[in-house]
Amino acid sequence: MIKRVSMLLVIATLLTSFMFAPDETSADDGPRPWTKPVEKETSEAIKGGTHKKQEIKFGDGGLYWIHQLTAQQNQQPYVVKIPVRGDQATFRYRAIAENMQPYWAIAPLRDLHTLPLASGFIETEGKSIWVGAPIVYAPMGNGTINEKKDRALPITVRKSAGGYVLEASLPIRAGHVSEMWALESPEPLVVWGQEKLDSIWLNLDVTDNAKWLYDGYYYKSPSTYVPYTDTSYWRIPENYVLHSFMYTGGSKAAREMGYVMLKASLKQQDQLGYWKSLPRSEWLREDYGITEGFYDTRFNTGAASLMLQGCTQYQEAEFCESTQRYALFFQQHAVGNHYVIEGVRPGWLVADYALVGKPSDTHVSLNHQLAEINFLYRSYLQFGNPTDKDLADIMLGGVVNLGSKWIVQNGDLHYAYYPNGSFGRVDYPYLTYNDLLETQQLYSQLHGMEDATLAKLIESKLAWMKQNNVAYVSTK
Repeated sequence: MIKRVSMLLVIATLLTSFMFAPDETSADDGPRPWTKPVEKETSEAIKGGTHKKQEIKFGDGGLYWIHQLTAQQNQQPYVVKIPVRGDQATFRYRAIAENMQPYWAIAPLRDLHTLPLASGFIETEGKSIWVGAPIVYAPMGNGTINEKKDRALPITVRKSAGGYVLEASLPIRAGHVSEMWALESPEPLVVWGQEKLDSIWLNLDVTDNAKWLYDGYYYKSPSTYVPYTDTSYWRIPENYVLHSFMYTGGSKAAREMGYVMLKASLKQQDQLGYWKSLPRSEWLREDYGITEGFYDTRFNTGAASLMLQGCTQYQEAEFCESTQRYALFFQQHAVGNHYVIEGVRPGWLVADYALVGKPSDTHVSLNHQLAEINFLYRSYLQFGNPTDKDLADIMLGGVVNLGSKWIVQNGDLHYAYYPNGSFGRVDYPYLTYNDLLETQQLYSQLHGMEDATLAKLIESKLAWMKQNNVAYVSTK
């Protein structure tokens, strides 16, 4: 994952993304059978720049849309109008308290002149709209944007004969890009009042530390990435919000926005089958000579796992093909960038990072290795390609051949194995534990028995977690 960068932020993100246990209601559950949405994208020259718009129409009457204004000259803002029928309409949004904890704030539209600059839900009889906060940013290159908070204009609420009209003014300023998106439905996008679901949505962030933009999911830039500012975000291959949509579901919003986000991820997949991390990581450059546009196995395997889940839930051929392209790419990476670990069975540990086309001698994080094994096993179960299972078995051999060497004296696990055969770094609180549980479950499913070494690592990690009072929510 990321090294020497706001580790508390990274850990918090990972914990959030993995804390949501799968619900009995999945993202393809719903009152109507899933049908392939109709997509439309337009681009036109306007005074001062270019206006792009994407629309995705769903079979149940839902509509996703997003506007993007790219400016070359200063002009008057572009106005997007959203009609809202009914006098009882409310705006439910994710607000942040003084103690930095999120909470739900609900305000009647009749009491508002403008909406807070936050994503939220407009809800009225016969209409539900999940609306994103308008954003203005300057592109910085290498898949990174610099948010200009002082340039964004709040959405104006105007009374109309039948209810209200929301007016979003998107600035057109030279060198800047303005965007706004929404998901509309004639039915409730989320049925509130279920404590678990309310809590899950409260933790889904597309406004503060993360942004949903025209071309994908962006996350707060680590300070060791280049380019970087205090207000920069980079397009990260693995979408943590999408993870919740795919594995928790439980709402029309999750079902439909999950599809939207997968389609955006699909467009960012390289023709070779992987998702580039476009910024330069200073520590990767210093330690391993890896520059911008690198391959990060954990982020990529996460993105591919979401695509595999989408293949199953939406029965979308493009998602299935994307998953298989990544599996083939990873197989090639593993063959060219691994360490042979001698032991009771064939064993490989596969390098965490690479600049594609060049040999890679980076460390191997236990959590990366396990996530890759889990993806390959799941890919085998879905598509039946024996190469996936064979590679996963060899990679598992790399883990178990080292056995108790992974265990630190205090019972925790080492984070990584290094090319010189040493171990190091402090492991995440329970991310690796989740990965181990999944590996054990999949291995047992495919081989008819549990692996004794995995059981030993799981036991040691769990004991350390209990001893250190790690707040833990199982994903199993």
